[in-house]
Amino acid sequence: MFLNRLDPDEKSAFLALAHHVARSDAEFSSEELTVIARYCMEMQVDDIDYDEDQFDIDQIIGRFQSDNHRNIVLLELTTLIYADERLAAEEQQILDKLVERFDMNPYVSTIFKEWAKSFLSLCTQGEALIHL
Repeated sequence: MFLNRLDPDEKSAFLALAHHVARSDAEFSSEELTVIARYCMEMQVDDIDYDEDQFDIDQIIGRFQSDNHRNIVLLELTTLIYADERLAAEEQQILDKLVERFDMNPYVSTIFKEWAKSFLSLCTQGEALIHL
């Protein structure tokens, strides 16, 4: 929803984070795959070749300098996490690390979680309305 505001380097970094999050619980669901495909479409970029062995979360996180862009990353990743309607412990650990490294108030994460759940619910309702 807000990913078009990221610069090209941040878009690539975001996709790496998204793939990392989606695979963190060892279950890359079809819902997560669909969300990542939508992210690529929104950002007008091709998906990346994610290599877990080359992934360095600290280096990736450091590529987001703007507070607004950090908020976008956290908001969009929270939406990805809840796309399969569950929060795995591994996903929570990544969220916690992002909140800490982005120097955010931990309560912001709770607000983002509630927004993401509401957003996903509205998307589901919209899909249902399309198919009436």
